[in-house]
Formats: sequence, structure tokens, C-alpha cells
Amino acid sequence: MARVRLNGGLSRQIAALVARRVDQVADDLAENARAAAPDGKVWQTDADEQVRPSHAKAQGQLIPDNVDFRLHAMVYVRKGRDQDGQGVNAAGGWKEVEGVWDVAERPRDARLPYHQTVNCRCRRIELPGAVAAGVSSSPARPSGRAITASVSVAFPRVAESEYADQGGGWLAAAARQAAAKHRARRR
Repeated sequence: MARVRLNGGLSRQIAALVARRVDQVADDLAENARAAAPDGKVWQTDADEQVRPSHAKAQGQLIPDNVDFRLHAMVYVRKGRDQDGQGVNAAGGWKEVEGVWDVAERPRDARLPYHQTVNCRCRRIELPGAVAAGVSSSPARPSGRAITASVSVAFPRVAESEYADQGGGWLAAAARQAAAKHRARRR
């Protein structure tokens, strides 16, 4: 039986080679994700006293373009006594319903109830490349017998964007594309 004695630095050299490969895969994934990421959008109001409370709360809402804006649902409360005849509602008017949402792709979206769209002066501001700017990758790190790197996306509601009905699955598609590219290189 023959014994082979390996150089003590060989495992470090192998780990360095594998780490470079893992870095390449992570960089390719990040590049593919940036190319496939949806644009961003922001809800903007005129910020004056005529803006509805639900639209004022949506002011500055920054989200991926393939996700809907969320506006608090509203209900009209009549001026006067409440239904039980107990309290007096002196103000009356439109009130927000907490925890209930109306959703819209843009201001004045046809899916919104009439009272959310009539005389609305809000705008959707397009932000090309905003989600892509939040994509980053970390360098490969050895940990025990594994070498890992990560790719992350920092943007509001980005997880919802990945699973959205309109254009979702962009990050998973980028990962499949990077994996296929590196699998083909091995052959």
C-alpha cells in the first residue's frame, strides 16, 4: 500500500480556486438580476390641503413597477349621530379604513373605487433602473467544507415583486440563467 503525502497548502490553493469560481457565479447572477429587474415607481401627490388622506399616506410610496400601490380604503361617514344613536360625529366625511387596501398600478387606475379617482391629481413617477441599483453580491467565503457567496436585492417590497403576477420571477430566472452558463462551461 502506497501512502501519498499532500502539501499542507494544497487545500488552501483548491479553496482559492473554488472561491474564484463561486465569485464568478455570484457576479453573473447579480449581472443577470440587474438586467431583468423591473423599474421602480413612486406615488406623488400635489401635497396640498385638497389631497385625500389615503393619497397623502401613499405619498412617496416607492415600489417595483410590477407591484401595485396600496392605498387605504375609505368609507363615507355621515355627519350627525352614529348608528346606535350614541355618539355625535360632528365632522363627517371620508374616513380611512385601517388594514383594508385599495390597490392600483397608477393614480386614477380603473380598478380603484370612484371616490379614490375622481379629481385625483396624483402622478406616478417612473424610476428606470431603481431596483437594479439595489442588487449586490458578496465575495465568496469558505466555511467548513462549503464556500458560499450571496446575491441580494435591497428595495421596498422586492420579495412581492419576485412573486408578482405581472413580470414576477425575474430573480429566479436570473439564477437559472447563471447556473446554466456555468454548467455549460464545465463540459
